Amino acid sequence: MSTEPRPDAARDAGSPATLMKSAYSRSYGGFYRRHWWWRAREQQVLHSVRRFATWHGRRAKILDVGCGDGLIWPRLAPIGEVAGIEPDAGQIAPGSPVRDRIEVSGFLTARPRPADHDLVLMLDVLEHIEEEQRALVRVRELLGPHGRFVVTVPALPALWSEFDEMSGHYRRYTKRSLRTALETAGLRVLSVRYCYLWTVLPLFARKFFFRAASGEDSSFVQPPPGPVNSLLYAVSLADHALSRRVPVPAGSWSRRRSPWPSASATSRRPRR
Repeated sequence: MSTEPRPDAARDAGSPATLMKSAYSRSYGGFYRRHWWWRAREQQVLHSVRRFATWHGRRAKILDVGCGDGLIWPRLAPIGEVAGIEPDAGQIAPGSPVRDRIEVSGFLTARPRPADHDLVLMLDVLEHIEEEQRALVRVRELLGPHGRFVVTVPALPALWSEFDEMSGHYRRYTKRSLRTALETAGLRVLSVRYCYLWTVLPLFARKFFFRAASGEDSSFVQPPPGPVNSLLYAVSLADHALSRRVPVPAGSWSRRRSPWPSASATSRRPRR
């Protein structure tokens, strides 16, 4: 997984001390719309969603866990109907047009929902939930017979630093540990890969040469100047394209069909 340009909150209710700081929560939407990391992550997530879609010809039922103010929802609108769960009410703008579709709650304390979802998203959320297996079992229970789960998480335990503690992380993942967690919860893994390979060395440098107390400033959170932001976005898109074709050995972010090194993954509910 790549470095995370954000002091995130713990996503599950019951950990209020690690919720995003109020000033950051209010600014999150602007960061998301402009920052190279979020822009590149969004493209990677949408690629996975389209690649593993099983609902062709009908509208998908989508749940976005840790959805913020539904900032990715306009991109999901052509695919289906989206609802969300978000524990930090400060992230939802006053008068938000999607407010009535967001349940303000921790994931594990949210209201019961039927097992008929075509897609569940958990984007940089799982690492904030202490009860990992309980959360993943809950995801499995939400998926319909052909449902898909896309999850992104910070990667490489060797990159663990004060910044993770400040961000409310409980863990970083390897591809193996993410796969094991998903399979233990009864999910069938379709794809796991590292992303943001190019950010691994900068993250190691951050770990050893920067203090977490300085991690909230613009050098890590706010978008860099326009040309630099555009360049880093382009480099990240190239990195993601490479990781789809070549099994890169590391990254700061991981996705599983399910931002500076990371991992991601894509999963599905197992056939019964």
